[in-house]
Amino acid sequence: MVEHVSDELMEKVQKGSAQMTEAKALALAGEFYQRGRFKQAANVCKQLIAHNPTLADGHNILGVSLCGLVHTKEGVASIKKSIKLAPKVASFHANLGEIYRTSGKLAEAIIALNDAIRLNSRNAQAQNNLGIVRYERKEYEEAVSRYRQALAINPQFAEAHNNLGNSLRMTGEVEAALEAYQTALALREDYPEAYNNLGTLLREQRKIDQAQHALRKAIAQNPRYIDAYNNLATILFAEKDEVEALRMMAEVFKFAPRDARALLITARIQTKRGNYPAAEQACRMVIEDDSSSAEAMTVLGQLMHETDRYEEAITLLEKALAIDPESSDTRNFYGVALKSVGRLEEAREQILAALAQNDKLYGAYANLNDLVDFSKEKDLFAKVRTIVEDAEDPEADYLLPMHYAYAKALDDSGKPEEALKHYIAGGQMKRKQLDYKEADSFAFFENIKKVFTPETFSARNFAGCLDDRLVFIVGMPRSGSTLVEQIISSHPTVFGAGEVKYLTRSLNQVRDRFPSLSRYPDVVNELNSTQFELFVEKYLHEIARTAGGARKITDKLLTNHFYVGMIHLAFPNAKIINTQRDPIDTCLSAFTKLFKDDMPHSYDLSDIGRYYRQYQSLIDHWHAVLPAGVMKTVKYEDVVADTETEARALIEFVGLDWDDSCLEFHKSTRPVKTASVAQVRKPIYKSSVERWRRYGEGLQPLIDALKS
Repeated sequence: MVEHVSDELMEKVQKGSAQMTEAKALALAGEFYQRGRFKQAANVCKQLIAHNPTLADGHNILGVSLCGLVHTKEGVASIKKSIKLAPKVASFHANLGEIYRTSGKLAEAIIALNDAIRLNSRNAQAQNNLGIVRYERKEYEEAVSRYRQALAINPQFAEAHNNLGNSLRMTGEVEAALEAYQTALALREDYPEAYNNLGTLLREQRKIDQAQHALRKAIAQNPRYIDAYNNLATILFAEKDEVEALRMMAEVFKFAPRDARALLITARIQTKRGNYPAAEQACRMVIEDDSSSAEAMTVLGQLMHETDRYEEAITLLEKALAIDPESSDTRNFYGVALKSVGRLEEAREQILAALAQNDKLYGAYANLNDLVDFSKEKDLFAKVRTIVEDAEDPEADYLLPMHYAYAKALDDSGKPEEALKHYIAGGQMKRKQLDYKEADSFAFFENIKKVFTPETFSARNFAGCLDDRLVFIVGMPRSGSTLVEQIISSHPTVFGAGEVKYLTRSLNQVRDRFPSLSRYPDVVNELNSTQFELFVEKYLHEIARTAGGARKITDKLLTNHFYVGMIHLAFPNAKIINTQRDPIDTCLSAFTKLFKDDMPHSYDLSDIGRYYRQYQSLIDHWHAVLPAGVMKTVKYEDVVADTETEARALIEFVGLDWDDSCLEFHKSTRPVKTASVAQVRKPIYKSSVERWRRYGEGLQPLIDALKS
C-alpha cells in the first residue's frame, strides 16, 4: 500500500500541475485501486497516459481498474498495451492472467501466468493464481504443485495455504488439507474464507459440531458471507434442524434475496417439510434469473415428481440434462421419474448411465434394486461388492444405500442368508439416524382404540358426507396394497390417486385454524359440525382435483389405517380395503427396503414384528366397531392364487360392474411411486409367497416378536 495522498495533491494532478511528479501520480492511482475506487484510479491513469502514452505502469493500473469497473474488454486491451511497452515485467503478465481467470478464459490465463513465472520464477502470487486456474479446471494434482511452489517462495502466504487445502481435499488428502487450513488460520486470524473451507472439510468428515463452529466463525467475521450461510444451512438441513436452516437462509435473503444457491437450498428444505408452494416459488425465481440453471430445473423436477406431476417432472429433467448432460444427479433422478411412469427399461439405462458418470453416486445403486437382476449383471455385482467389502469403515454414512444394493445382489445370486446380514447392517445404520420411541408409538395405537368405541359412531354430531366415490386402501407396507390399487384403478371409471397425504393434511389445516383443538385421535371428540364440514370439504377438494369425472377414487396412503374410524365418520359411504399378507413376509419385505419416508419401526426385525402386532390389533378393533360392509380385508396370497376371483370380489365390493381390463393391471400406464413400482408392471408371480423361508435362522428375532 502506498502512502496516503491528500485531496490537494489529487487536485493538482487533475489540473495537470507540473508540481505533480509522474511517480506520485502513479502512486495515487495505485492507492485508489487498492481502496476499490476504480473510477478515480482510471481517471488518474488516463491523464498520465495523455501526457505520456508510453507509460507502461499507467496502462497496467488503468487495465486492472477498468476490469474492476467490469469493463473487461477495455481493461485487457490496456494491460496488453502495458505488456507491449514493457514485455519483461512479470507483474503485467500476472495481472493479465488473473483477469483472464476471473472472466473464465482459463486457457489464456495459463499462458499469461506461465509468462509471468518465466520472467520471475519467484513470483509467488503468479504461482498461486496459476494454482487457482488448475483447480478451476479440476486439475487438482497440478494445482497442489503450484501452491506448494508458491509456498516455497513465501511460506507466510496465507492465501496459498488456504488454496492448497482446497486442492488437497479434492485429491483425498484429508489430513494434509486440514493442516493447510490450520496453517492459513495461524497466519491470519481474520480469514472467513479459510473458516468456510475448513467447515466444509469437517462436514465431510462428519465432525458436525466442529464444522458448524468453523462456519459460524466465518459468518461472524463476514456477516454477508453467502457461501458460509449456505454451507451451514446445508449441514443443519442434513441434521434435521430445518427451522434453523431456514433461519440461515432468511439472513441471506436480507442482503441477497435472489441468491440462487440459497433459493435452491430453501426449495429442498421446503419440499422436505411439505411446503410445496414455497419450494416451487424458490425454484422458479432461480429459473427466472437464469433460464439455463440445470440445478434449478432438477430440484423443480424432483418437486413435480413428489407432487405427482409426472410429465412436468420428466420434461424439466430432460431440459436439465440437455443443458448439463454430465450431471449424474439429474440423470439418476430422471431414471427414478421414468420408473414411476412405467418406462422401466429407460429408467434402468439412465440410472446405469448416471453411475457410469459417477460411480460414487451411492444412492443410485439402490435405485436399481427393482430394475436389475444382479446375477445377470456381473460387472455391476462386482462393483457393488467391492465398494462394500473394501470399505475401511463398514458403517460409513455413504454405505447405507450400498448395504441394501449389495443385499439385493446377494439375494439375486441365491445367497439369501448372506443377503440378510447386509439388510441387517443397513437397517442398524438407518435406525441410528431415527428417533423412534416404541412406547409412544404403541400408546398412540391404544389411544385410538379408546377414542373410537361403538358409542363414538352412534353419538356423533355430524351426519357425514354421503359421497360414495371414495375407496381407501390401508395396511402395512409390502402387503400387496399396490397390486390391489392397480387392479381397481385399471377399471375405466376409477381414478387411482395413489399414496396421497390429503386426509392428515386436511385435518391439520383445521387444527391450525382452530388452535384449541387437540391432536388426533382426541380431536375427534372435540370437532363441532362446522369444523367437521371444513375437514371434509378440504379433503374432497384435494382428492377430486385431478380425478375428472371418475366414478370411484382410490386413496392408498397405507398409514390411513390409523384413521379408519375418522374416515367412516366423515364418509360413511366410503369403502375401506385392508390388505394383508403373511406377517413374516410382510415384515421381511418392509425390512429389506430403504424407504424414502422415515419408517422408523421397519429397520429392526424385533421392532417391526412388535409393530405388526399393534397394527393387527388395531385392524381387529376396526372390524369390531364398524358396521358390516364398510371394511374388507384382502389377502395377498389369495390374489396370487386366484387373481380373477379376488379381482371380481374387489370390484363388486367397491360398487362397480366388472370390466376385463382389471385383469390387465400390469399394462396400466398409471404412475406409481411405491416400493412396488416395478412389480406391478409385471403379471402376477408367486415367488414372493413364503419368501421368508429362504433366510434361515437370522429371521428368528422377527418370528419371536410376532409370536410374543
